[in-house]
Amino acid sequence: MYRLGSDRLGTARPGRLILFVCTLLLSSVCSAAPMEVVALFKDRAVLRTPAGQEMLKLGETSASGITLLQADTQGAKVRYQDKVYELSLSSRVASTFAVPTQRSVHINRDEYDQYRMRGAINGHYVNFLVDTGASVVALSERHANMMGIDFRAGEAGAVQTAQGSASAYFLHLDRVTLGAISAQHVPATVIVGEYPVDVLLGMSFLAKFRLTDDDGVLTLTAKY
Repeated sequence: MYRLGSDRLGTARPGRLILFVCTLLLSSVCSAAPMEVVALFKDRAVLRTPAGQEMLKLGETSASGITLLQADTQGAKVRYQDKVYELSLSSRVASTFAVPTQRSVHINRDEYDQYRMRGAINGHYVNFLVDTGASVVALSERHANMMGIDFRAGEAGAVQTAQGSASAYFLHLDRVTLGAISAQHVPATVIVGEYPVDVLLGMSFLAKFRLTDDDGVLTLTAKY
C-alpha cells in the first residue's frame, strides 16, 4: 500500500502525484480482461477465454487463473492477475475476440465413439451424453435430487431402458445449458433409480439446434 509522505516515498510532489494518479487511471481504463461472459446464472458463469470456455461457480478459480467473485443473471465480477473486472452478458471486454455471428458448441468424439460435455441444468453442473435416440432429456432420480428438482410433482409414467422397464416422471426443466447455447422449458424425464449415469441430452434439447458431424466433431449451432 502506498502512503503519501512516507519515508520510503519521500515528500510527494504535486506534479508527481498527479502523474501517478493519471497513470493509474489510464492503466485501469485501458486494461481489458481476456474473457467474455457467454452465460450467467445465480453464483455461476460461463466465460470464454483464449483457453476456451470455462464454467465457474462462486469462489472457484479456473485453470487460466480467473476467479469468479460474484454472478447473477445481470452480470459477473471476476479477478484476473490482481485486477477485478465487472462483466455483463455478451459484453465485449477484449479486442482479441471476434463477435460471433452464430452461437455454437463443438464436441469431440471420445474413445467410446460418444459425445460428452459438461453443462448445466437449472444452473447445476452435470455431465451430458449426447443421445439423438432419446426423445427427451433423461436424468436419474439421483441427478434430480442433487439439483433439488421435485420430480414427483411431474406426470408419472414408465420408460424402457437397457435394464428393462422403469418408473419415470415427465416434466420440464427451466433451463438446459451447453457451453454458449441454452434452451428454456425443456421437456425431460426423470427415471427412478441410479441410471442413466450421465444425463442423456435428447432431442427435446437437440432439435432446437442445427447438428453437424464432421470427422468426429459434433457441432451444435443456434438456429437464430
